[in-house]
Amino acid sequence: MLPNLNLEQMVRTFSVKSNDYMYIMYVSGLIRSILALHDCINNKINLKESEIERVKREKEEEAQKKADAKAKAEEKAKE
Repeated sequence: MLPNLNLEQMVRTFSVKSNDYMYIMYVSGLIRSILALHDCINNKINLKESEIERVKREKEEEAQKKADAKAKAEEKAKE
């Protein structure tokens, strides 16, 4: 008592259903790829900004050290 799978309508129905599932898989894969690329771009921007901040902070520290050394040299010169 198995269903007759040779009917044109039954074959077409399974085919349409299968195509619908494949379409959903394809679209979800595209969306996942786009989101991953978006995250990569955001990560690259954040790394670039942090690198700029680090360089700026290092320059400020170097300028502070020079100012401190100059102040010490002037203090010793006064003595």
